[in-house]
Amino acid sequence: MKREMKKTNIPSAKAHDNDSGGVRAVERAADILICLGKGEGTLSEISKEVGLNKATVLRMLVSLERKGFVSKDPLSARYALDWRFMGMFSSMLTRDQGLANISYPFMEKLWKLTNETITLYVRKGYDRLCIAELPSPQPLKYTAGIGVTVPLHAGSPGKLLLAFMPPEEMAEALEKIEMFRLTNKTITSREVLLKELMLIRKQGWSTSFGERIDGVSSLSVPVFNAEKRVNLSLNILGPFVRLGEEILMGYLEPLREAALNLSNRLGYYEDSHS
Repeated sequence: MKREMKKTNIPSAKAHDNDSGGVRAVERAADILICLGKGEGTLSEISKEVGLNKATVLRMLVSLERKGFVSKDPLSARYALDWRFMGMFSSMLTRDQGLANISYPFMEKLWKLTNETITLYVRKGYDRLCIAELPSPQPLKYTAGIGVTVPLHAGSPGKLLLAFMPPEEMAEALEKIEMFRLTNKTITSREVLLKELMLIRKQGWSTSFGERIDGVSSLSVPVFNAEKRVNLSLNILGPFVRLGEEILMGYLEPLREAALNLSNRLGYYEDSHS
């Protein structure tokens, strides 16, 4: 009697190779979009920035242009993000702009008190995005720049946003974040970072001294929403020569007060029985 063999669903090596190739293509396309997010560029400039040969980059650009993500100026031959692609993020930008408008009165009071740069960051995936900023009026100052994104592991605002994630989200973030070095003080060890995040969560504030930019001090506190979650970080930053640790920590209470007032404005209220 002939025995019938059951088919298995084990993927072939060829299928695996195709999957890997697809992932690489997506990663390359993402790298090109990130590159163009910094500004327009020629084929040569983009190729150099993303570390791929011109032929590969050209193929990717043609595909992205066909999908409406990228446009090419016929005169200068420079590529840029297409306005249709940017329009996909209009609702997100509008929401962030609303948060920024709500925050400015609280930030302005802090700005007048400290004479230092005040910023507000929102968490976007494994990065932080600056959505509001009041630059210091002093000649020597540091600014972040509205719209600038920074990896969460570098600097006090990112560490604070990481620390106040739900435990399962924090664990996932620590696995996936690329712990690359921005300065010689950037934390690049996941074990060291986790230990600091536990301390930040306990004490309710975060500091950084040269972790993202040499010579810069920053102090950050959480802003809570109505669901008592933290997706915003309110921060003071400035040069270390003016904001040494003692002076910086002297602004902790005013910073906390501003963050609490903003949290209340967003619908958060502390439970006196907790």
